[in-house]
Amino acid sequence: MIFNKTILIATAVALVYSESVAAAAAAAPAPAAPPAVTQSFAVPTSNFAWKNEYPFGLSKPTPKPEWLALIKDDPAMQIAPNVLTADGIIQNADPTGKNTYCNWTWDGCVKPTDIVHCTEKDIWGTSFDDGPYEITRELLAYFKSINVKVTFFVVGRQVITWPEVLKEAYDQGHEIGIHTWGHAELTTITNEQIIGELKWTELAIKEVLGVTPRLMRPVSYLLGQLGYTPAMWSVDSQDWRITAGGQTEAGLLNDVRLWVQGLPNLTKGGGNSLMHDLNNVTVGAALKALPILHPAVKLSPVGVCAGWAPGTSYIETAGAAPVTPGAEPAVPNPDAAQPGAENNGATNGGNVNSSAKVDSESSASSLVKSPITIALGALAAFVAAF
Repeated sequence: MIFNKTILIATAVALVYSESVAAAAAAAPAPAAPPAVTQSFAVPTSNFAWKNEYPFGLSKPTPKPEWLALIKDDPAMQIAPNVLTADGIIQNADPTGKNTYCNWTWDGCVKPTDIVHCTEKDIWGTSFDDGPYEITRELLAYFKSINVKVTFFVVGRQVITWPEVLKEAYDQGHEIGIHTWGHAELTTITNEQIIGELKWTELAIKEVLGVTPRLMRPVSYLLGQLGYTPAMWSVDSQDWRITAGGQTEAGLLNDVRLWVQGLPNLTKGGGNSLMHDLNNVTVGAALKALPILHPAVKLSPVGVCAGWAPGTSYIETAGAAPVTPGAEPAVPNPDAAQPGAENNGATNGGNVNSSAKVDSESSASSLVKSPITIALGALAAFVAAF
């Protein structure tokens, strides 16, 4: 009997406690919504004598109204962005499964004006993405020692952090291209955000170097209207996966050896490789891989790879009309994309009707011709082949 009374008392106490907790929860004010993220602008803190303020606090900076005016009448502005899920999957916004954005991750889609292969079989396009960083100087020292020029596709927020490194690369004769402001997946953000990603980076480069790049990586259907030429690649080192998983330094070096072994089998022109100057791991791997390529091939900037005259990779210096490179999909054609070996990264893509896993470089270009494009081309006095 005592035991039963104890159970009844405990049950009653539990019920009273539960009701008290529920009442307190109901009476408590709802948690405040997180503060809205606002765009802030400031002069960068690096030693460079900056004249402009640049965006801070957002990876998708707000564009200036005058930039939006460049493409406001283009029908491409009505295309809805794809969806980037929390687990890193790009879902197609087109219900029919059409690859509206020419997303390379899905099916190796490229456009005839995209730079994929080099025009000559003995030329090897060589580029590094995501810098500049201080570690970039190790690459600069190596290239100086072998008298080779390459391309650096730079991220805007890194430009305002390491302007001196960017200037060193440019002063040594290396080619500079745009690689967005904060490395956003361009097919998953709005057209306005895409313009902000590109034009803020362009402005920072212009302030440091005094020139405006024609080359840009990666991509969007609006690039033609903004005067850029999409620069893709035919082989991907997947070097960033050494730390993220899916690649090793030994695997990368073996891939590069296979590229060299496959040189006699190239059918679409010379190779065009992608690497990164992200950190000591990727740069360290590059410093071991590059001697395998050189002097087996002539390492070159992407513009030279595409047949552009040296020094014409900027709006201010564009003179000779570029040779339009063959831009048939580099992937999944093994002889064109990875001579002697399959590319082991997700950039190869899958089926356009399915969702695609985000990779380091996840999208390609789809140019939309319009009167705006023609006007900008005439104003810039160069052929927009990006």
